Amino acid sequence: MPTGYTSSIKDGITFERFILNCARAFGATITMRDKPANAEIPDEFKPTDYHTKELAELQVELENVKAMTVEAAIIRVKAEYAEKIAYYEQQIKECNDLKQKYSDMLIEAKKWEPPSADHQGLKDFMIQQISSSIDFDCSTEYYEKPIDPQTGEQWLLKKTQQLLKDIAYHKKEHQAEVERVNWRNKWVKELRGSL
Repeated sequence: MPTGYTSSIKDGITFERFILNCARAFGATITMRDKPANAEIPDEFKPTDYHTKELAELQVELENVKAMTVEAAIIRVKAEYAEKIAYYEQQIKECNDLKQKYSDMLIEAKKWEPPSADHQGLKDFMIQQISSSIDFDCSTEYYEKPIDPQTGEQWLLKKTQQLLKDIAYHKKEHQAEVERVNWRNKWVKELRGSL
């Protein structure tokens, strides 16, 4: 039985086309494995611009934070605090609503009389599934902890540290992607050279 790679042999594809089709399952072209079989392997791969865009945005944000006054930071702290309180209240409501739905279903599962002893395992399983979901999905403990508001100075320091960390991350990831793309391009060039 032919595979997705061998089915074209009966139609008379060349050895070169067969190699290039099979190459999609390996190394540099693995990201092409789900593309249509007739999609050509490019001569050159290019790094995405994701990390460079993120870096540009983070640099602008860092400059804005560095230029921010303590008074402006206090306004930002108050707004973020209010957003966090509203978010926590919404999460508590959603957890409680879900817990009520689970509890109603748990009552039904416990009331259910299995039609035979062979069905008792099903009942036990349903009860266990709902009980563990209540424990896992419905805890509001995290959202009920008091939130300590930050001072403007604390917010500025923490925000600057986070932005510097994010900038370092995206620089590192962009460099790693460039190295991967260079390797992929070398791999494809060597493959094409062997044909």
